[in-house]
Amino acid sequence: MEAASLSGVLSYNKRSGASLRNDDDRFSRSIPRCSRRYIASVSRESSEGSNDKPSSKALIISSCDSNTQNHGLLKGPNLSGGPNQKRNLNVQANCVVGVCTFPENVVESHYVHAAEEKLGVLLLNLGGPETINDVQPFLYNLFADPDIIRLPRLFKFLQRPLAKLISVLRAPKSKEGYAAIGGGSPLRKITVEQAAALRMALEAKNVRANVYVGMRYWYPFTEEAIEQIKQDRITKLVVLPLYPQFSISTTGSSIRVLQGMFREDAYLSTLPVSVILSWYQRQGYIRSMADLIEKELGRFAKPEEVMIFFSAHGVPVSYVKDAGDPYKDQMEECIDLIMQELKARGVGNGHTLAYQSRVGPVQWLKPYTDEVLVEIGQKGVKSLLAIPIRCTTHTFSCS
Repeated sequence: MEAASLSGVLSYNKRSGASLRNDDDRFSRSIPRCSRRYIASVSRESSEGSNDKPSSKALIISSCDSNTQNHGLLKGPNLSGGPNQKRNLNVQANCVVGVCTFPENVVESHYVHAAEEKLGVLLLNLGGPETINDVQPFLYNLFADPDIIRLPRLFKFLQRPLAKLISVLRAPKSKEGYAAIGGGSPLRKITVEQAAALRMALEAKNVRANVYVGMRYWYPFTEEAIEQIKQDRITKLVVLPLYPQFSISTTGSSIRVLQGMFREDAYLSTLPVSVILSWYQRQGYIRSMADLIEKELGRFAKPEEVMIFFSAHGVPVSYVKDAGDPYKDQMEECIDLIMQELKARGVGNGHTLAYQSRVGPVQWLKPYTDEVLVEIGQKGVKSLLAIPIRCTTHTFSCS
């Protein structure tokens, strides 16, 4: 995402060098203004019949000390009321390709003089039930999030009862799906593998970092990863949500969980942090998606006749129209970039984009996947390549 495209999306871009108030913090200036008004839900339900909780030690991929470049990192501590806070600072924030940074001289951190700097990278993901018994409590955690189901202020007290009802009603069908793939989600395993691959890629560039995995709605929870980060005394942290496009309901929700933890913790409140808001436009991602599509097209007897069908997780229309969620625009731009890459390779197949996974009576982004599939069949399309475009790892919430 280019810096210019962030105007009106990032709260601190309202005017250049805006004064930072005493109640501002890093995350509130690193996420769209539309996400700042909501309070994150951190209520959890544990797996039925089990009190076992995965150890936070399992979250860490590497324990190497970090001696890295400072590119893309926030150079000051949390500006939300800590003892070292300097008020009424005029700061020019920089945002290039979705990475938000602040000048090095904003506020000096407690830990900037640490004997050895330790870089941490926190990968954020949705989470998924690992057993059939985990399905209903996982769904409860999902729907208890006010960024998934937004209720008017007068009805906020219904958030958890409604989440309980929806999770109970949806659990049987979801259990069938997870049973069909072995009884649980592979998302944790895949995400841990991604973390290990990232650590190796960083090491190849002479960047040593601890890489952590934090899930929003199931183990290992983001809170567990943050606890491990504290124990490891990380001195700089990069937060990388594994959602290519930004949305209130995904990246925004996870960032707000971090907001609460960082605001209330003395150590975390001084930790320099960088948040990568979106990365759907990165050439590596676009090329990898084009590689995948090109490979799968080759499996068809007549590849040139295949319709490329992008199916993305939907969000309520109100998120986009009322709250300013950039998700729809970013998704459409992402598809355009992928198709441009394919066209440059000589792939001229037709394509379409539709949205899935709507919940409740409100209007969601259209066109709907189930309706578009019927229309495609009626038009005589006989070969279809389905591309789940929202998530980088498997989850029944996205596929």
